Amino acid sequence: MRPTIRDIRPGDGEGCARAWADAGRYYSALVPEVIQVPEEDGLAEWFEAAIREVRTADELWRVAEIPPHGVVGIIEAAILRPAPDAHRQIQRDLSRTRLVVNLLAVTEDYRRRGVGTALMEAAEEWGRAGGAVVAVTDTNLSSPLSVPFYEERMGYRRQAVLLRKTLERG
Repeated sequence: MRPTIRDIRPGDGEGCARAWADAGRYYSALVPEVIQVPEEDGLAEWFEAAIREVRTADELWRVAEIPPHGVVGIIEAAILRPAPDAHRQIQRDLSRTRLVVNLLAVTEDYRRRGVGTALMEAAEEWGRAGGAVVAVTDTNLSSPLSVPFYEERMGYRRQAVLLRKTLERG
């Protein structure tokens, strides 16, 4: 069953919290030194407060809903306009209107069932309508789930490498 993709609204906090906590459990098992499971006590209320915040026309929050289960996925994205100093930058994308997907989370029970694809397609369509000509996101390279999703299903290509080092005190 294809989910209904719609704008986020008050009352969606519990489903968003469920998807976010599931994502935390998944990624923390892969890279516990980088990812943690969010504290679940008060997480739905935290999302409810975020849902009520005023957004600009260049900010998107959508959810995937499947009755009777409710919200089973969430996406947050933004359109970034060209940088004022783009002509001085070496990265071409800074001169382009970009869709940046900051968050995509799907509850464990609905992964690999088209929910993430539907959310990404909705965000990309919204981005195109807002003038975006390129889309970017990031994920953890250790993930056997999300890397193939973005590269094989959604057509994204690796563009950069984020390097990390834990600094020891000494």
